[in-house]
Amino acid sequence: MSYYAYTILECTNPELISSGSTFVKESNSDLLKIQDGKSHFRTNDSTHNEIIELSKLHPMEIFNTEWYWELGPYDRINYCFEYKNGKCIELGVKPIYEFHCNEKIPSKEVYLAFQDHIKEYFKRLDFLKKDDKGFIIDKLNNKKDHYGYESSITITYENDFYKWTAKKTGLSHIMVSIEKKEPVIYRVREFEDRYGYDELPF
Repeated sequence: MSYYAYTILECTNPELISSGSTFVKESNSDLLKIQDGKSHFRTNDSTHNEIIELSKLHPMEIFNTEWYWELGPYDRINYCFEYKNGKCIELGVKPIYEFHCNEKIPSKEVYLAFQDHIKEYFKRLDFLKKDDKGFIIDKLNNKKDHYGYESSITITYENDFYKWTAKKTGLSHIMVSIEKKEPVIYRVREFEDRYGYDELPF
């Protein structure tokens, strides 16, 4: 059974992975675009071995890849590898956070700032460890336990006007809700506006 992923490939000699290169012509992957010297592919389960063989043919060059895998509806991961002279080294792994909001967004600028703020939190909460098999993201188990409980992570971001809430399920799925607050009325200011400064009872 084949699987597909989105892969960004970079090489110290960009001509080897250009649109007219032998690699692109003979690969089972589909070249989607070239941007900033990096080739973007729709790849399958043979691409890893193809890059290894390419690195053997050009042992002095270094090939770096970013593989975007979707392991499930709530788990999207980015794996980074380096290939040189037929060998592959795993450089790291991280979740691909995806924000979903079904409500009207009051400000795109604030929404982007909110996303950046939440990502910084989750970078600290998503524990990354390495064992003999490579890097692992040690996520919280959000499946129901034998008591029937399940867990998730919720973070709020608010000021006097809006309360933004991010709820993360799995590794990468973040659901956003927005609550508009009632105006804050300061009692002294209200009294002053209504009766004047001289009528304040103190």
